[in-house]
Parts: sequence; C-alpha cells; structure tokens
Amino acid sequence: MHPIRLHLDTSDYAAMYCAPPGSDAAKVRDFLKGVAEAGKIQIGLSYHVVFELLQKATPEYREDRLARARLLVELCGKNAFLYPTDLGQGYGFSTEGPWIPRIDLHDFEIENVVAHYADAVARQLNLSRQERRAFCKRRNFVNWARGDERRLKEFPWSAPFGPEFAQSGEFRRYVLGEITRTEANNRLRCYLTDPIHIYNTWFNYYGLDNPIVGRRDQTASKLRWLLSELKAMLADQAALRAQLRSELNATGDNALSPSARDQLTALEREVKTFGSELRSPEELTKNAPRWKELFGEKSGLLAAQILHAFYNDGRDIKQSDGIDLIHAMYLPLADLWRGDRAFSTLLINNRVDFCSRIVPSLAELPGRIEASF
Repeated sequence: MHPIRLHLDTSDYAAMYCAPPGSDAAKVRDFLKGVAEAGKIQIGLSYHVVFELLQKATPEYREDRLARARLLVELCGKNAFLYPTDLGQGYGFSTEGPWIPRIDLHDFEIENVVAHYADAVARQLNLSRQERRAFCKRRNFVNWARGDERRLKEFPWSAPFGPEFAQSGEFRRYVLGEITRTEANNRLRCYLTDPIHIYNTWFNYYGLDNPIVGRRDQTASKLRWLLSELKAMLADQAALRAQLRSELNATGDNALSPSARDQLTALEREVKTFGSELRSPEELTKNAPRWKELFGEKSGLLAAQILHAFYNDGRDIKQSDGIDLIHAMYLPLADLWRGDRAFSTLLINNRVDFCSRIVPSLAELPGRIEASF
C-alpha cells in the first residue's frame, strides 16, 4: 500500500508556517511533519500552490516568503502534483519534484541552455552571423570556455533557475564534459523546482510579477463564459419545450391535426433529450473532449461536474474560483484533499466524483489521516 497522498490548500500552508507553538495550526503542522518523515504520507506540491503562497514579492516580504518556502520543503520534499494540463498526457503524481509545466522542463533541458548561452555570448562579442555559427559549434565553444576559468560562471540573462547553477561551477563542468547530461539535468531541475530557490530567484529578478494571477483570471473568465453558455442553452431549451407543449395541448380551432401532433410529439421528445444531455456532465465531456484532453479522463469529468455544480447552486463565479478549480483537478490523484472551504462545500453538496476524499477543515486532517492508516 502506497503512502497516503495528500493535497493541502494554500491557506493551510499560510496558517501553519507562522503558527505559534501550541496553537491548533502548529499541532497539525507538527503532526504532518512526523507522519511525512515516517513515510506514511506524501504531501504534493503544485505550481499554483507555490506561486499562490509567494503572492507579493517586494523586498520587505522576502524573509516571510522564504519561511513559507521552507515549510513547503519540510512537508513536501520532492513530492508533487504535476501541472494541470500535463494530466491529460498521462502524468499525475511524482516523487521527483517536477511541478512546473513539462514544456518548461523541455525548454530548460541542459543542451537547450548550452545553445542559448553560446548564442548570447556570441552576440555580446558582436560577432557576425557566420562567426556566431562557428563560435557556437561545440568544440569552439568548449575551447573558448577553457581559455579562462571564470567563464561559464554566470549567465548573461536572468535565468528563471537563478545564477547558482553557473556560480557553483556545475554548468561549466557539464560543458567541459566533467559530468553527464543526466547529472546536469538533475541539478538544473533541482534549481527549477526547489521552492526556496524559486522564491529567492523571484525576489532577485522578477519583483512584483506572479505568473498565476493571469492564469487565475483567464480560468475564471473561461468558467464564466461556459456557465453563461450553459444557462442560455438550458433557458432556450426550456422555452422551446414550453412552446411545444402549449401547441400540443391546444384545443378547439387551434388543435393540431394527427399528423402535426405526431411530428411535434417527436420533436418534443428530442428537445427533452437535449435538455437531459445539457444537464449531464458525462455528455458534456463526450461532446467537448477538450476537458479530457487537458486534464485526463477523471479530472476532465470532474471539471464538467463542477461547472454543473455552479449552475445547480446558482452561484456567481469569483476570480478565486479559477484557482480553486485547478486545485480540484488533483482530487482524483489524492487520497485526502484540502481546498477552499466554500469551494469544498460546493463539491460536497453536489456530490461530485471523489467528494468523499475532501477534508472540510485543517483541524479534521489528523483524524482523517489516522483513520486511513
């Protein structure tokens, strides 16, 4: 039996990282650390948790945010839920830490970094196009690097994995053939996925920018559009069905002929069936396969169920619902799942798939974990 896989809400980390000793949040934190160290649970990081917890990145928040990052490392280690749109490619939970999009892992593959570095240096040297081509050939680039031991010790651009990969000499050692491609990629990915390193890099290079704000707003906007389309189609279906039933119930001079009645009765049945399909998340994912393509079969169906839950509850979609939906995509991958309180209530009340895995409050978590052993 594998360790219990756990998804925590961003608010859980925010409550625990600075919780005073003896407080309820501190007790949960210490409990989680203990069972994680014992190998009984695996708490997964995710892209959106990492950057939600970062929030503002102006200098005065640095030490506070690094304290948050340290808790992420202590609780999660290298356990990670992969980027949501990677779920549709068959990826899910990992114990090797790649919570960033897999396309980014490809972009920062060590050979791509070497090629980019060589081109950047060639341009700094004001070489002609032909000279740049010659300089970027591996043998020539290596000979240039050997000419001065200080070379390859810094990046000529603000790399998202930070400067340490060069400053440590690891990048130079790879270019000179002293470590393997696999070893270099493993080190580079550590820099790309370690929350403490990422937070330091963000403070050093990127200031106030936070990549999830735009993604949150985009997801919430898409949800609003889908919900408005669903409402409009259901309203049109209801209006058409009411009109058909009115005509079928007409008497006297307005009564239908037997032939017309048969035709309208068949049409009314089709309209009724269409309404049933509109209310079915299963039919939605069948007719709109993009859900499954993005998030995989189980999470794709769950996304459709959540859309219908918003419709059923008559609730307006908030900006924060965009992130909450993304967190919910990990529900099929987690044995126990924590999310926003209001969003969790929405899922439980509408009995979406895997809702039995939802833990309504942080205080209930230790008991649910112990009951699962």
